[in-house]
Amino acid sequence: MQTETIAKGAEGAAPTLALKPLHPALGAEVGGIDLAQTLDDATFRAIENAWHEHGVLLFRKQSFDDLQQVAFAARFGELATTLKAYEGAKVHPALMFVTNEMRDGKYIGALPDGEMFFHSDMCYLERPLSASMLYAMALPPTGGNTLFAGMHAAFEALPADLAQRVEGRLAVNSYEPGYGASNVRMRIETAPTEHTKTFAHPIVRTHPATGRKSLFVNRLMTASIVGLPRDESDALLKALFDHQEQAQFQYEHRWQLGDLLMWDNRCTLHARREFPATHLRKMRRVAVRGERPV
Repeated sequence: MQTETIAKGAEGAAPTLALKPLHPALGAEVGGIDLAQTLDDATFRAIENAWHEHGVLLFRKQSFDDLQQVAFAARFGELATTLKAYEGAKVHPALMFVTNEMRDGKYIGALPDGEMFFHSDMCYLERPLSASMLYAMALPPTGGNTLFAGMHAAFEALPADLAQRVEGRLAVNSYEPGYGASNVRMRIETAPTEHTKTFAHPIVRTHPATGRKSLFVNRLMTASIVGLPRDESDALLKALFDHQEQAQFQYEHRWQLGDLLMWDNRCTLHARREFPATHLRKMRRVAVRGERPV
């Protein structure tokens, strides 16, 4: 049975948070918080500290509207706008639906179906996302679980030979490879530019709030390692991907209606399992821009 822990606000001030760990490597469920209400500063700081510590936070049985979710996300920093003008952007430019819902023959959101490999959101930008938040509005009867992998734990368990080989190296992350069970990857042969949505970041990055190190590569979007021949780059990346996706680092979330999940893209990866295309799956997403990884 999981043990409840208590996380205090800044300088030990009340109120406290009831936290229930989700997995030894990452994640905690936060009890007793209504995100539809405006949080006082001490409570918000306690949530932010818990997010930094656990990487993934789960808030069950939430009921709030589009702009209330936007307002909560905005307290964590500059909101990220979506890449395309999805339906949600009519309400707010940071709002997007991850869904297979259609209107007039067109999807109203993004990523409508299928499995998705492990990745970190928008890691192909100079400033990748820090926070991502999904709110469960409609769920299929089976499938569609979200998997998370803790990259602090993965780095700390990295074999010595791999740690030595990646020290100080950069990897090119790209929007272009796509996703799906075929694992077909586009190889990025040119230098990263803003126009091609690619950027080279450290393979090992340091969290700006905690100082902890984590792996910052992923199977979906990391295309190559700067300065290595293609075959050597491919082999090293495969070793890193296989290491970071081990079950010991993973938490699999089985969604319930009203769940709000927020995760730290700087130290976690996430993936999605397939679900029946004949059933509606609808998540409301808001995200926060981060800093350039170092």
